[in-house]
Amino acid sequence: MPASTSSRRNSILIAAAIAIALAVWIASGLGGGTPADDASSAAEDETPMSVSVRSSREQTTRRMIEASARTEPDRTIELKAETEGRIVAIGADRGAAVRAGQSLIEIDMRDRGQRLAETTALIRQRELEHAAADRLHNEGFMSEAELAGAEALLVAAQAARERIEHDIARTRIAAPFDAVVYDRLVEIGDYVGIGDPIAQLVDADPVIVVGNINERAIGQIEIGQSGKARVLGGREVEGTIRYLSPVADESTRTFRVELAVPNPDLAIRVGTSAELILGGETIKAHLVSPSVLALADDGRIGVKIVDETNHVRFVGVDSPITTSEGMFVTGLPAEARIITVGQGFVEHGQAVDPVAEAGAPSSVAGNERPY
Repeated sequence: MPASTSSRRNSILIAAAIAIALAVWIASGLGGGTPADDASSAAEDETPMSVSVRSSREQTTRRMIEASARTEPDRTIELKAETEGRIVAIGADRGAAVRAGQSLIEIDMRDRGQRLAETTALIRQRELEHAAADRLHNEGFMSEAELAGAEALLVAAQAARERIEHDIARTRIAAPFDAVVYDRLVEIGDYVGIGDPIAQLVDADPVIVVGNINERAIGQIEIGQSGKARVLGGREVEGTIRYLSPVADESTRTFRVELAVPNPDLAIRVGTSAELILGGETIKAHLVSPSVLALADDGRIGVKIVDETNHVRFVGVDSPITTSEGMFVTGLPAEARIITVGQGFVEHGQAVDPVAEAGAPSSVAGNERPY
């Protein structure tokens, strides 16, 4: 073979080898490097995300029942005249606090004193006549009927004196119990007859906070149970449930509830707006911050927790009870690691690296929360 032909063939083989080598080098570059490099990159992609968690244990608490309310007096009475005459004295003005037995109104005695003296003298006469008739009857000089007539005259005189004594007592109208004079309807010089209104009294100690509770909650409270009320000005006061209506209001389907609140200084005014705060059923719940609540795609409200395998779990919660410390929610396990930071960046089922929240207690001891 000629030398020129052999030299041309070698050149072609060298060029082909270079092309193949170049193709292999380019392919290796597109492949991302060596298999060792690929494994290292995959491992980095699978590193679990760190999230902050707080360990929580369910507590015993009570669901609160709240309702709009109003204040009412314990008792209200309208005093009326029981005898006739002219008003001669007034013992208390409107708005005055009065004690039981304190005189409020005095009516002119007129001739009642004289009539009392007359009946007293008549009784003395009838007593002497009856004694004489009894002695004559015993001696056989008076019949049984005549003795009975003398006794009847004595009884009539005694009854007449009792009537005038009662009439005299009615000229003084007194407070039947400790109260406040809500209104006085007469003045000095007015003439009143039997049945005419004199004054209106209200007893505001205790003051009664009245609200209406719906039919779902009425079974959770009972008479004698303690409760609270928020009265005008935001002040909270404590009292005792004294009445639960046995029948619902036909129009609202609610039940009347009365909370008796001590009011010795009459600081709580009658007829003002208030709010009933009563303890309902006892439940087991976790105390959480509202910031840990999450929303599922289907609209459910829940909390993201980390299970024992360090995977995220979305758990729906219910019955939120708002307090000054946070929110009580039900639906979580008895003990749970709640994600407090990072819950917005992880999904249900994702593996994570849980880190205890800085300064957080390992658990929260259960306790009774009546309100």
